[in-house]
Amino acid sequence: MAVYFLRSKHISRSKGSRVTRAAAYRAGERIRNDGTSEVFDYSSRQDIPYKEIVLPADLTGRADMAWTQDRGTLWNAAEHAGLRCNSRLAREWLVFLPQELAPDQRRQLVQGFARELADRYRAAVDVCVHEPRPGADPRNHHAHLLMTTREVTPDGLGERTRLEVSGRERFLKGIPGSSRDDYLAVRARWAEHTNVALERAGLSHRVDHRSLKDRGIDREPTPTIPEKVWYAEKAGRFSAAGNEIRARHRERLEARSTGPQALANVLQGQKARLKAGAEIKREEDQPKRTPFGSLSREERNAYRREGYRRRRELEAADPAAVEKLRAAGRRAYHLEKQKNPEAFRAAQRRYRAENSEDVNRKQREYRRKNAALLNEKRREQRHAKNAALTRSSRSPTVNPLTHGAETSAMRWKAHRAQQGPGSTAAESAQRWKKFRAQQQRHKSESVQPQNPRERAGIESNSADPARRRRRENDLER
Repeated sequence: MAVYFLRSKHISRSKGSRVTRAAAYRAGERIRNDGTSEVFDYSSRQDIPYKEIVLPADLTGRADMAWTQDRGTLWNAAEHAGLRCNSRLAREWLVFLPQELAPDQRRQLVQGFARELADRYRAAVDVCVHEPRPGADPRNHHAHLLMTTREVTPDGLGERTRLEVSGRERFLKGIPGSSRDDYLAVRARWAEHTNVALERAGLSHRVDHRSLKDRGIDREPTPTIPEKVWYAEKAGRFSAAGNEIRARHRERLEARSTGPQALANVLQGQKARLKAGAEIKREEDQPKRTPFGSLSREERNAYRREGYRRRRELEAADPAAVEKLRAAGRRAYHLEKQKNPEAFRAAQRRYRAENSEDVNRKQREYRRKNAALLNEKRREQRHAKNAALTRSSRSPTVNPLTHGAETSAMRWKAHRAQQGPGSTAAESAQRWKKFRAQQQRHKSESVQPQNPRERAGIESNSADPARRRRRENDLER
């Protein structure tokens, strides 16, 4: 008997998923993720009778849309379009296909549904029909429809589809309704497509996407056994989860036979127990941690010391890997610095100005601690410089820093020939006297500060040789 089933979920990067891997598994192909260089190879699958990438009707068959027909290109583009760490890379629709239909009829059913999705949301839909595997439930005919979360265009993937837009963004774009309304509309359309296919096949069975409550049927729904639990029980293994699901179902059946109030109480109790169990499991999986900001100074130092200890252990265990990691960090730092070097220099100057005392203290401690090493490096540099000067003096090539009298005379003659005869000694003396007279005049005409504090500051600076030297150095810089 035909059963209605449609489930939607996202292939999201926040869960560590790769849409290239999802597409390779569902289509039974080999796809390489260009961003991570991972290769996902499921080409050995033999249970995929039909697969196709469906586009909107007005884009189908166009030459500039040929890139969408290659799964590797299409889903690598989806990986590249979602840049955030929690991007939704694709939306998957999982549907059950009626076992009463022939293989060709099932293909036409899912193909028509995929074309409607592509036209409605302007997206590319990767359709893959799966047959039951050997040893599995023979009724398990289903299809995966992997739909892009962004509209497809000749230039690539564009804006997000209306199904992925919600809240204020829908209002600003003028999209009526909500994303939940779109989802419910898709559920209704799948039921209509399935019923049309059953009618064309001459079958009397029909499916309904509505719940039993909305249809006015007063009975308990059949419990859903998770896939892993079902296969474990089929293999003869004990399953506590399956037994617990059936026990809750029997409890609801008994309460329903008693009355609506008893059923409401049972449902409320089951929800509370499930919620408490989920919270306990979450706490066990992720134990509560005290925020770093609420720790005392001693606790923070202890935390840092523990981190230093673990890092030293890691360095001792695998120094090559640690050095490789540090080199990668240095390369990333320099690449970021090359993008805006002036901003980095400004940040360094700002930090040094705000923390000058701490920086000077650390420099003094470093020089005192590594005095022997620093002196050894200076001696090596002096020896290397002296050796270079000795080699240059022995070589026939003239060093411009240690040339002789003959070379100086030749250069002076060349300069005189180029510049002409210079001024005489009397003319030079006259210019010097004139320059000194101008200096004395400017000094006498300079205005003294009117503020007594400024005058006292200048006098104190002139009286203090060390402060005067610091001021002169600052001016020289």
